[in-house]
Amino acid sequence: MGTSTLRIVHVVSSLNGGGMEHFVLRLAEAQRRHGHDASIVALRGGPLADLARQRALPATVLGGRLPARAAHAALAFARARPHVIHAHNPTALHYATVGKLLTRARLVFTDHAQTRGIIRVPSRFEWRATDAVVGCSQDTADKSGAVGVAGNISVIHNGIDITPARRTREEVRAELGFGADPPPAPAESSEPAAAPARAPEPAGPSGGAFVGIMPAAFHPVKAHDVLLRALARLRDRGVAVTVLIVGDGDERDRIHGLARELGIHGKEARFLGFRKDVPDLLLAADFFVLPSRDEGLPLAVLEAMARSLPVVVTPVGGVPEVVRSEEHGLLVPVDDPDALAAAIERLARDPALRRRLGEAGHARVRDDFSFEKMTRTYEQLYLGLG
Repeated sequence: MGTSTLRIVHVVSSLNGGGMEHFVLRLAEAQRRHGHDASIVALRGGPLADLARQRALPATVLGGRLPARAAHAALAFARARPHVIHAHNPTALHYATVGKLLTRARLVFTDHAQTRGIIRVPSRFEWRATDAVVGCSQDTADKSGAVGVAGNISVIHNGIDITPARRTREEVRAELGFGADPPPAPAESSEPAAAPARAPEPAGPSGGAFVGIMPAAFHPVKAHDVLLRALARLRDRGVAVTVLIVGDGDERDRIHGLARELGIHGKEARFLGFRKDVPDLLLAADFFVLPSRDEGLPLAVLEAMARSLPVVVTPVGGVPEVVRSEEHGLLVPVDDPDALAAAIERLARDPALRRRLGEAGHARVRDDFSFEKMTRTYEQLYLGLG
């Protein structure tokens, strides 16, 4: 490309608080640390706009409707004069293509497989304008035809850097009303139960609690409903567990309604909404759960593993490329609340298993999925476009 200092514009559909949007902010921030001029163009705003300002990341929100949005995009690209325009997911590719036509920048597209099945399929013209196509996992690359990719697609696995927690585990658990350590699970018995038992309320700081976390946007693909049904089964079996459900999205009201219907809202299922302190919440949890119906390579799983949390996940998308069942976490079938409940119960009853899976997961992410390695790989891709 003729220069080692690049002007890079990342294009995203919104600045909502999903994993992909967090990823783009971190990538742009890392690229600026490496001496590049990285900025963000978003079609719509969201909670991460404030976070971008706090981190001094230049971010432009287009807003509005066509043709005003297209005109605003054209002005943003003309001002940035990018060497590289990097579109994330197909919704952003249309506007990124406009930017390429105006600036003659190289156009890179990453398929995060975040919303496969509910997204637009880019036109042939847009694909012809794209200089490089990247899948965030091998599974995503293999399925690239679903969004119309006809040419070669390379794989750059998502990586993470560990954002340090601002508070201690004890401080966060005390704020949430949990103790420092999970209480012992009920002993298994061969005697038939007379009737389903209601699990006790989570204990306060003196008694501890067994706490899980699911940070994910409220979309059907994330399968919050499966988690809620699993939690109801655990309650009926007398297994005391609370899962912190972090995030927001279109399905929020339906999922809250289901939790109330199952009688677990605010108890087994604690809804925290959008939070900026997810690293602190991860530190306060005893396990991580994500029963998705489809995925790319979910950053939330990597972040949990990096913090030595045992993970309970489904074998979808790129997840099996990261998590080997019984080695780095527990894999359960899609749409199977009974299997999900059984896996969570195993972790509740077996602290040694939690510790073994957590330690192995930490080593896996440290060795193979570092954010620095991923950032340098993208940098070499940009520079190799000529």
